Amino acid sequence: MKAETLKINDKVQLSGMFIYNEKDELLLLHKIKHDHYETPGGKVDLTDCKDSNNPTELDLRNAAIREVFEELGQGFIFEEPEFVKGIDFIKPDGEIATANKFKTKILFGKPIINEPVFDEIKWFSKKDLRKEDSKISPDLKLFLKENLI
Repeated sequence: MKAETLKINDKVQLSGMFIYNEKDELLLLHKIKHDHYETPGGKVDLTDCKDSNNPTELDLRNAAIREVFEELGQGFIFEEPEFVKGIDFIKPDGEIATANKFKTKILFGKPIINEPVFDEIKWFSKKDLRKEDSKISPDLKLFLKENLI
């Protein structure tokens, strides 16, 4: 049975991760359906929260970690994630959502594609990411615009 998604003020809550390597490059996944690059992450489930009426940063962080391992496997270790910010945006399907992002750095191992909705893992320098503006997800564009990446 699929878990119910957390909504706050009618906005779907998403949790994701900016994952950097030793060269300070950002890991992004190419999502086939939307033909864009996005951070690993996904919907926050009600079961991710101790109190779904008042989710904590820890609840959102744990949801982001769960999503990262679902999408990239468990063959790597990363630093303790730090909260960056939550930004409201419109998803490609027209739904309004809040993208809650954390940042971390890989310490050991190698992520792999673990879900068939993705067909590529790519590392982007900040300079290259700005060149790919038309090929990145709507939430990522907003984080980039605010210089939060």
